[in-house]
Amino acid sequence: MQPAAFGATVVTSRPAEVAAFYQEHFDLQITIDLGWFICLRRGDAGWEIAISERGHESVPAAVSAARDSTNVFGFVVEDADKLAQSLTEAGVRLEGEVVTEPWGQRHFFVRDPEGTWIDVIQLVAPDPAWLAANTPAT
Repeated sequence: MQPAAFGATVVTSRPAEVAAFYQEHFDLQITIDLGWFICLRRGDAGWEIAISERGHESVPAAVSAARDSTNVFGFVVEDADKLAQSLTEAGVRLEGEVVTEPWGQRHFFVRDPEGTWIDVIQLVAPDPAWLAANTPAT
């Protein structure tokens, strides 16, 4: 069976603040807002991000008890440098520099207000030497 859609959830004690972060910096729109549960999506994308209040009965107790996020959300963007500058100007701290990887990504990391890691990725041409060394011969 293939999933009909994909969603990821951030569990937080500050749903509105976390949702506002994704609205402001990643141009996501709220599709559902129940206060304790907020869904965000961009246009008619087949994925969404949900924000759920820590301690709500719909959240498993073990999830509500966890405080440090090890999740990483990846967003592919057109211009990583431009978004990094915009985030910095808005007072959001980048978790490292914007770097170009030989496998074809220019990216950086940032964290949302709850601490969820976000890998902001711009697709670029891979380094030909890297590609030759890492692509199986046909």
